[in-house]
Amino acid sequence: MTHKLKLKVICCYLLVMILSGCGKKREQNSAIPSASTSIKAEKTETDRKKDIRYSDSQLEKFLDSVGGLPASDLIQKASFKADSTFKNQIQPQKTIAQSDFLKLKKAIQVKGTEKFLDLKSAKNIFGKIQDDSSYIVNGKIPITVFSFDKSTTDLNEYAICPTYPDAGWNCRIYFFKQNKIVAEHNIEHHYGLELEHYKDADGKTIIYYKQNFGTGTGIWQYNFYFYKYYDDQLIPILNVLENGNLQRPWGLRMYWLETFVKKTSPLTLKMVYYQELYDSIGNEARIIDDSTFVRYSWNENSKTLVGDYEKSDITEPQTVSYYLSDNELVFINSYHSTLKACLKDKSKRKLTLDYLNQVKNHYRKNSVK
Repeated sequence: MTHKLKLKVICCYLLVMILSGCGKKREQNSAIPSASTSIKAEKTETDRKKDIRYSDSQLEKFLDSVGGLPASDLIQKASFKADSTFKNQIQPQKTIAQSDFLKLKKAIQVKGTEKFLDLKSAKNIFGKIQDDSSYIVNGKIPITVFSFDKSTTDLNEYAICPTYPDAGWNCRIYFFKQNKIVAEHNIEHHYGLELEHYKDADGKTIIYYKQNFGTGTGIWQYNFYFYKYYDDQLIPILNVLENGNLQRPWGLRMYWLETFVKKTSPLTLKMVYYQELYDSIGNEARIIDDSTFVRYSWNENSKTLVGDYEKSDITEPQTVSYYLSDNELVFINSYHSTLKACLKDKSKRKLTLDYLNQVKNHYRKNSVK
């Protein structure tokens, strides 16, 4: 082979190698996002987290659009946890063995406030219980009895807490109908159990207590849970807010609602409540400050206590706006006319627009990408 031919072959070989190498490099680079793409994605995420100052007209349209949403869907979402706990307490329908029931009856009939039951019988009746040695005395554990009968020894309708209900922030209560456990409730009372009862107009027993859904400095929620003895069951009949409280800086607004049982025949509740808007520099506007009564009547078809809110100054959806759940849309929806009036009030317009702007940003930032 001549010198020129050899040189030509070598050049062709090198050219092929260079081209093939460039091709591999291009393939590798195509699989890696460019720096500009990464920067653009980061910038989009950063922009999403920034607050936008919407125009007044945009905020007013936002107010009206939320005001037109179906209230039932918003309420269901905001009250899901409280409603779920209320409706899904355990109903074991467990009949106690005669031998164990006789021992339980004997323990309850002992005079004095302290009642004790042997540990074996307690486990047979209640199942697994906490074997806290500090509570066990001579192989027996204390039991706390709540009677709903005329006499504590009747043992027709009553409840028992193994050990003491106030030993912690929660307790487990077993509700009895004679020798049968009809319900088992896990009650988060936080500061002490308050278990009350009364007779309804039909002579049936209604019990109620407070359930806690969060407690802190300037923030808490308690609901009243009402249940009724009905056909050897304890059925849920009313879940209503007992006390909802949110103060700055925990939320986008400040509010308070407290409910008092004023009568039980018929059940009549008094609600005292307010709603307040505020900003970061100390301006405040109390846009709601009121109290009202709500009367409840028994509905046999639904087997619930139904409130006559038409004769009240508060609506049922408005009471949910005092929950601690993410309920700003419930507030805007249920107090739509109040917020519209605030926009026409020079002293409240800016705070109202600022609040709507915060809410709109909140849902934009937390929306699914």
